[in-house]
Amino acid sequence: MATGIERIWQLKSIIKMQFEWPESFEEDYEDYILPKYLKNMLILSDTHIPYHSIRALDEAVEYGIKKKADSILLNGDILDCYTLSKYLVDPTKRKFKEEIEDFKKFIRILQGAFPGKPIYYKMGNHEERYEKVMIERCPEFLGIKEFEFGNILGLYEFGVVLIKDQKRVYFGKLPIFHGHEVGLKSVAVNPARSLFLKIHACGITSHLHRTSQHTEPSIEREISCWSTGHLGDPHPKFARNNKWNHGCARAVKDEAGDYEVININLKRNKLFFK
Repeated sequence: MATGIERIWQLKSIIKMQFEWPESFEEDYEDYILPKYLKNMLILSDTHIPYHSIRALDEAVEYGIKKKADSILLNGDILDCYTLSKYLVDPTKRKFKEEIEDFKKFIRILQGAFPGKPIYYKMGNHEERYEKVMIERCPEFLGIKEFEFGNILGLYEFGVVLIKDQKRVYFGKLPIFHGHEVGLKSVAVNPARSLFLKIHACGITSHLHRTSQHTEPSIEREISCWSTGHLGDPHPKFARNNKWNHGCARAVKDEAGDYEVININLKRNKLFFK
């Protein structure tokens, strides 16, 4: 007489012989692991070119040079993609073509400031506007290499690595998010705590334009989350009065992948550059 386990396996064999599951569109999802040899990464985000802050960018780059950053992560919303927005736009403002030219100038400046250092570019929600427009208005161009986001920006010619599909980025043991991929909202009182409530693990995010930290103890260890400030216009037309601040971050790690996060609130204050 067959045991319970044997009956289960018999049933599975019958199902396999008599039925064939329909084709699935399930996709593989893998984290993006930054190279192990990187030890001192400068994290810049939310420049919203062409609505970037030149002063804040100057300070952030100066900080990265002084601290001898060995790599740069552009952590989303580097381009604003203003005219590709679903919201009402001003047709007299900067066109997407001009944004692309400004972006290329931005990359050349970074490469001049950090010669030979790798640059990684994680797409944020503003960059995803391009793909949404392609799906809605130009679906016949999808899959054509020349119209892919990285090619439109010339990233491959610059040697910039594009990270898309809302992948988690890992710098050693530190997971890095833009923020939209875990559903962070601008109403958050403390952005870092909002990240903690989403992931219940350590991590760093951008997206909400505010420098913050949140730490809670667990049975095994303390869990800390961070959010970074932005590098864009501090008083844009759609949010003249806000709680944002300019900022960037630096992550330093050892061979084991253990890390330290230095979260910088840019205020023209020399204290932050020590």
